[in-house]
Amino acid sequence: MVVPTLRKKKRYVHIKFECPCNISENEAQAELYGALLSFLGELGFSRANPKLVEFNSGSKSGILKCSNTEIQNVKAALALVSRVKGENGCIRILKVSGIISKLKE
Repeated sequence: MVVPTLRKKKRYVHIKFECPCNISENEAQAELYGALLSFLGELGFSRANPKLVEFNSGSKSGILKCSNTEIQNVKAALALVSRVKGENGCIRILKVSGIISKLKE
């Protein structure tokens, strides 16, 4: 077990894909990771430590977990997305929270 003072703090980002196409969880994860990797590079990507916690393909929304210190860079990377699956679209950031239960309300 890690001592609480050594544990990395995290943030949860509620996102929504705005695109005309249907998107599955694997495709959403690939789009997110591709956008973050192209903007942040490999070092920034590893510092951000992103993980798609859950995704609903019906509403095209999901929750992304990332590092507390890199939240601004993650938001910038997601804001720069202009194409999803080769079509015009974007990723909207709906809310950022420190606990996942606040995003599920």
